[in-house]
Amino acid sequence: MCLLLLVSNLLLWEHATSKPNTLVSTKDLYHRVVEQSRNAYVLSAEIYQEFVFKFFKTSWFANGMPNICHTASIRAPENRMEVNETKTEDLLKIVINISHAWEEPLKHLVSAVSTLQGASDNMLRKVSAMKDRHHVLLEGLNAILN
Repeated sequence: MCLLLLVSNLLLWEHATSKPNTLVSTKDLYHRVVEQSRNAYVLSAEIYQEFVFKFFKTSWFANGMPNICHTASIRAPENRMEVNETKTEDLLKIVINISHAWEEPLKHLVSAVSTLQGASDNMLRKVSAMKDRHHVLLEGLNAILN
């Protein structure tokens, strides 16, 4: 009998979800996205420094870094004046497009670093964290846009 009550109770609660009492304001979301962006920047700078320090002089990297980014074809404001003249919604869409363009390269980076001879476990952790933070950043940007 107790088992029947338990199962019926579980079935009643199966589709019930708790809802937060307070919604996060757009201003708070914006500040969180800015913080995530700053953290991602610091993390990517650390990854870059470790990569350059360990692998820059190797023969397969002798030609240097490419001088153009794969996101260069995405039209974006190039200076502060252009940013100020662009609508907020359009800026968000541009940032989201650029961020989406990094999803696949980050996935490939995680798998490449995991097999890269000489890469530290710390570098792999940072690259994985970067991919995760990128996902959180995209979620925040989409939440602000919507």
